[in-house]
Amino acid sequence: MIIMSHVALLMVRIVEVVSKTTVQQSARMLVAEIHGEIQIGALFPIHRQIAGSESCGEIWEQYGIQRSEIAIKTIREINEKLPFKLGLSIRDSCWTERIAMEQTIAFLREGVAQCSCCQTPGCNKKSVPVVAVIGPGKSSSTIAVQNLLQVFRIPQVGYSATTPDLSDKEQFGYFLRVVPSDRHQAQAIHRLLNHFNWTYVAVLYSAGNYGEKGFESLEKIVGRNDSTVCIAHYDKIKTLASDEEYRKALLTVSDRKDRPQVIVCFCEGHSMRKFFEAQRYLAAKNKKFERFQWIGSDGWADRQDVVEALEDEAMGSYSIRIHAPKVAKFRDYYTKLHPENNTMNPWFREFWQMKFNCTFAVSKEDKNNENLRICTGDENLDENYKEDPKLSQVENSIRTVASALAAMYRERCPDNSTLCTEMLSKNGTLLYQYLLNVTFTDYYDQKVYFDEHGDPPAWYDILNYVGKTFDDSSYAEVGSFRSINDYGEEELKMHTGTLFFDNSTFVPQSVCSQPCGIGQWKRETMACCWICENCLDHQFVNQTTNKCHNCTLGFWPNWNRTGCEIIIPEVVSWTSAGHIMALFLAIVGIITSLATIGVFLRHNSTPVVKSTTRELSYIILSGLVACYAVSFALLATPSSTSCFITRVIPPIAFAVVYSALLTKTNRIARILAGSKKRILTKKPRFLSTFSQVVITWILVAIQCVIVAVGVMRDWPYAIFAKYALPARLILECDTETKSFLIPFFWDFFLISLCTLYAFKTRNLPENFNEAKFIGFTMYCTVVVWIAFLVLHMGTTHKALVMSFSYSLSASVALALLFFPKLYIIIVHPEKNIRASYTTTKLIRCHFGNSQAAYDSTSKQDKHLGGSKTTARTSMQSGSASKSSSMGGGGGGVTRTASVHVPVQRGTTSGITHSSSDASTQTEQSSKFARSFSIVGRKKQGLDDDVQQLVEACRRYQDEKINSSGANLLLEEAEDEVGAMLADSIENSMRTVLSTVAGKTVPATVISNTPSTTVAKPSEAKDSKKPKIIPPDDNFEELLRSRGVQPIGFSQATPL
Repeated sequence: MIIMSHVALLMVRIVEVVSKTTVQQSARMLVAEIHGEIQIGALFPIHRQIAGSESCGEIWEQYGIQRSEIAIKTIREINEKLPFKLGLSIRDSCWTERIAMEQTIAFLREGVAQCSCCQTPGCNKKSVPVVAVIGPGKSSSTIAVQNLLQVFRIPQVGYSATTPDLSDKEQFGYFLRVVPSDRHQAQAIHRLLNHFNWTYVAVLYSAGNYGEKGFESLEKIVGRNDSTVCIAHYDKIKTLASDEEYRKALLTVSDRKDRPQVIVCFCEGHSMRKFFEAQRYLAAKNKKFERFQWIGSDGWADRQDVVEALEDEAMGSYSIRIHAPKVAKFRDYYTKLHPENNTMNPWFREFWQMKFNCTFAVSKEDKNNENLRICTGDENLDENYKEDPKLSQVENSIRTVASALAAMYRERCPDNSTLCTEMLSKNGTLLYQYLLNVTFTDYYDQKVYFDEHGDPPAWYDILNYVGKTFDDSSYAEVGSFRSINDYGEEELKMHTGTLFFDNSTFVPQSVCSQPCGIGQWKRETMACCWICENCLDHQFVNQTTNKCHNCTLGFWPNWNRTGCEIIIPEVVSWTSAGHIMALFLAIVGIITSLATIGVFLRHNSTPVVKSTTRELSYIILSGLVACYAVSFALLATPSSTSCFITRVIPPIAFAVVYSALLTKTNRIARILAGSKKRILTKKPRFLSTFSQVVITWILVAIQCVIVAVGVMRDWPYAIFAKYALPARLILECDTETKSFLIPFFWDFFLISLCTLYAFKTRNLPENFNEAKFIGFTMYCTVVVWIAFLVLHMGTTHKALVMSFSYSLSASVALALLFFPKLYIIIVHPEKNIRASYTTTKLIRCHFGNSQAAYDSTSKQDKHLGGSKTTARTSMQSGSASKSSSMGGGGGGVTRTASVHVPVQRGTTSGITHSSSDASTQTEQSSKFARSFSIVGRKKQGLDDDVQQLVEACRRYQDEKINSSGANLLLEEAEDEVGAMLADSIENSMRTVLSTVAGKTVPATVISNTPSTTVAKPSEAKDSKKPKIIPPDDNFEELLRSRGVQPIGFSQATPL
């Protein structure tokens, strides 16, 4: 410590030698002083700087007198709370660096030269050294003073210096301030430019640390990649430059081809006024000269002397002011001061004389001067009162030093009795640490604290000069810029109702090129100008390189195309209208199908259900349920399980439906073909229910094999749809089109065969509607499937299309095949009788082996549980027969004969037997009511006409026994399809017709009385050759006369 004191003394001696004359002059300078136990110094610009020199000029009320008075007032208030008395020494810096240095040396001389025993308690000393210095106001002067003070480790607190250089603790280790750095001010100006979209500006700044460092801060911010502002032109000008230099600077900006409308001025107040004067001169000289939109720094703030008599030039301009609320009660305190009661301020009498243009002392020479005014002391300071905006900063700077000293005193002097050695010694390093830790909220609700650089949080007011129209102030506070947290985040808030340079509220343009839109990059053509070019849809604009870059797969440019963000996969929304309709249709279909199954099971033994081939109907209904149910897997979020289900179930379910339908239509077609035969030799094969079910499942098994091969070849799994990439991620089941469609070709093949058979059987008897409904079903199904194939190939919503197609196809089959049956069962149960489902209009007359028919009938009776009801034959015909014993056997071979007997419309008959039902029944509306059948062997009398008819038929057949086998009787013309079916059967029987053998058996005479049966016992014949009966030429006439439609009779077949 002793060594450092000697170094300090040496520095003072050097300064005194170099500036001996200056020191002698500064010794004559006045000092306002309040004596205390601990002394702090303050440098205020009591006088203005003389233009062109570094000398003191006229006194300065706002910056000098008012700041010194607020300092004195604050010291008095603080001393009422401190445990010690704090003193204050105020010196005049005259707003110049040289004089500020002189006054600082005066502080040091008092503290060092006259305190050789400062380290020793109780040392007798003439004055108390300053432990900290407040001020000065100018940034360059503050730097000069700090360079000197830090040598002596004396902390310095700035109340007005804002240069960013002072934040460098390596150069200025003992400085802190209560006003924010110009780094924040540059950020506030940049935010203001962005707010109004002024992207092309010019910058003018004062020569010196304040203007140069402010411009550097703004240039650094503008140069960042995220900045949209460009500096088109910048120029530096000296504060004391001539008017011509100021005009030249403005003309340089105005004459640019790409003239910016906005000028940012990092200038002191004097420079700002000079620019306004130059603008007025140029506008008066050249009527085409357009005024600029000005943005001034806090060097202008809200100073009235800057715009006085230049209001039109300053109109609509913006300025930045450090947030400085008015000090409460200062005006009342200040206006009550007068030279008589304010003797502590040595410059107050000088200020009073300048303020009121009067004098207190009159020399003998001026006694007779009538223009000389004598000061009375009763002048009013409240007239034309204008308060300095930085009074609150001066107050906070003094409170900061006082708070640090109080904290230091409490910790270093626990007994609080007397001042201890640490407080008396000039330990500036320790005091500086206490200063950095100061935190308090001032009287204006402004939080004061310091970061590691000694800077407080930023808080600026955005001012808009609106002239005298805005109440009593010409500056309107239209916004604010302040720190919002301790992490350096800042926020700009702007209000509405601002004015601009043209005295309008419309924001002027200041751009070289219009900003590029979203997704466009700038191809620069010259400084601050560019051409906008579009990026591709999947590209974003890299702000660093100003180029377009691709987003990786799974990412997509964000809304402003400045980066990529992850794409959220799209999932199936069951709340959409399409999905709701599809699910509703599927649910209704499932419920309806299950209800149909329930109704059929309840009426399982009724003719309606039996006529539909019950087993095949249940198979069809189960397939329809599966077709409806698969919609839930189709519309669910695609996964391996759902994809497997949607790939396997639909083709198999449709195969179940259409295999059963094909089996049913094939059976009907074969029955129809058999009914068209000219000769019947045996019952068609595979007409039983068991055979039909087996055939159905064989066809389904083929489909299962096809599906299994396709699944093993191309296993289904969920992937993102290729058609939506890269913009969207839509999950769907990955399946090749051919792998998906191949199984459906088998279904389509079944549908085609069903349609063909339905077309062939379209002419079945009108009371047999099953074939017609199957035909309608197939026709509609073909249309639906063709539409499904077309839509599936051309749409992206394949799952929804498949769901609707599957449900619609199933609904067609359900409605056309089962709704008519349900209608009869539920609405018209009286029609649910066997007579309503007769499948023939004619009674066939044929010759054949009735034993085979009898045996098959017996077997069927046993198969059906011993039922006494005779099963229907495949030909659905009534027969008349007579049995004869062969070789003395009891039950020999019988020959049968049947005739088609048309009767009058509107009559019905049914032939019954005590042990079996008639094989054929006719409905009430049938054209034929008369039937013949063998119902027993009991002999009964026959009608003569009938017996004669049957005998004629037998004789006619025997007569033709040796003929060529051609059809000799009349026959109704067959339709084309019927002929095709008949010919196909006939060709297979040609070999049987090549030989004719058999014995003549007397015809069995059957009564034609409805519901009455008569049997005649057969007689055995010894002869093995048939007995030839002479032909009956009038046979056909006899048939017609008896109301019988003559059809083809074939020659007899040996049995």
